[in-house]
Amino acid sequence: MTTSLPPTGKFPAEPSQLEREELDAVYLELRRSYRGLMVSRGQFRGRAERSQAAMQQLETRLREIAAREASVRREAYEMLEIVTHVIGELEDAGDNLVNEFGAYQMGRRSMQGAGFIGRLIKSVIRFINRWTSTKQQLEVMVEKQQTMQAALQEGTDGTDR
Repeated sequence: MTTSLPPTGKFPAEPSQLEREELDAVYLELRRSYRGLMVSRGQFRGRAERSQAAMQQLETRLREIAAREASVRREAYEMLEIVTHVIGELEDAGDNLVNEFGAYQMGRRSMQGAGFIGRLIKSVIRFINRWTSTKQQLEVMVEKQQTMQAALQEGTDGTDR
């Protein structure tokens, strides 16, 4: 409810020149205007306090979202690091296997295959060891992914405030 307050010019600048009845009427009008002003001020203050509380609540929610996003981002970088490491390991093992097989093929033609077959077998063993290690790292990555998904689902309750 908005009440319009009378302009200050409505009230006489020199009350000494007013008759008693007119003075009483001006005083009562001034009192009603002051009361309306105080009610208006109280409403404004209430709105301002509610707005401030809403802003604080929004700030808290934004900080929570930012913290969750930072955590997810950190975990995503960790997963990327694992994937990069795994791919590098497999590339090294595969390159080593290909090189040793090529050496074995060349050695077989020159009747020196026995030494090369030993190196080829060692290369296969290294590949198997790296493959096993890689699978373990991938399991860690899958667990991290599930943790990230759970954190994201926990943080998203379906309500946008």
